[in-house]
Amino acid sequence: MRKKDLFTLIQPLLPRCHSLAYCLLPDDLQAQQLVIDAFTQCLLKEKHVWLTREWDDKDKKSQVQQRKTFLKTMVRCLVDLGVRRAAQISTPYEGQEFRQFYQMDPRTRAVAWLRFQQNWPLEEIERALVMKRHEVIEKVHNARFLMMGQPPHWMPTSREAQL
Repeated sequence: MRKKDLFTLIQPLLPRCHSLAYCLLPDDLQAQQLVIDAFTQCLLKEKHVWLTREWDDKDKKSQVQQRKTFLKTMVRCLVDLGVRRAAQISTPYEGQEFRQFYQMDPRTRAVAWLRFQQNWPLEEIERALVMKRHEVIEKVHNARFLMMGQPPHWMPTSREAQL
């Protein structure tokens, strides 16, 4: 895969990756750096996969499948790096908006974002984050319980949130 093809592959995924990074680290500059670092880590870990693949401009199904696979790999790298960076940051979130959301641990925030914002099924979250099913369900329920007071605009109400 040429660099141009790789950029074409990931271009539509960047806003979603930045949104997840901002969910993990509520600072725009840190979120941007997290996306850059996760992308680099993703390529270094699996460069034999992404740089050797052939890109077919005409086959839309293949493009969608490749984007989906790359997104799952990016999500795994983003969450792993984001959890480690969030543990190193000593200053807590200062904003008033979504305080309960940012007081949750970063992995719970990531699971909540994937489940409620991106509508990922539990099995996909389980595979992407390399977690056990009961851990994913626990984090979804914890996030829903903790966000009852002041949920983000994308978090469903208790009646809408059904597993």
